[in-house]
Amino acid sequence: MAQIAHLVRIRATPEKVYQRVASTAGIAEWFTQAFSPDYREGGTLELRFDDEPVSFTIAELTEPSRIVWHCTTKENSWFNTDIAFEFEASGDRTVVRLDHAGWPEVTDRFRDCSMSWAYFLESLRSLLEEGRGTPESLAPACEGAPDA
Repeated sequence: MAQIAHLVRIRATPEKVYQRVASTAGIAEWFTQAFSPDYREGGTLELRFDDEPVSFTIAELTEPSRIVWHCTTKENSWFNTDIAFEFEASGDRTVVRLDHAGWPEVTDRFRDCSMSWAYFLESLRSLLEEGRGTPESLAPACEGAPDA
């Protein structure tokens, strides 16, 4: 199985970073449109990319150190993958580790997603440090590989 792994350091507390990933309003500020009837462990989360919904089970919420989403949309290349965020204090910053695990193989779609995660983690950093993220609605157009 292939895994995307990134690390970013953000000048904010783990609690502040965690809140931007543990709420739909926070996710929309740095990533994409997000909906959840009850954002809690065992609950559901829907992310929208170009108005295409991708559904997740919220597999883990350990405040303020870890969040895991498990993709349940069978028609998506993320199906059955896990997206884990870890937050660790380091001086005046928080180290954010992202692991997107469970990819069956390295494909062009995998590579596109890896680049996108780097972009959106930088958006999260910008939101917390400068007050403005660059979510999908503000991101430059991507001519990615087909969803395969």
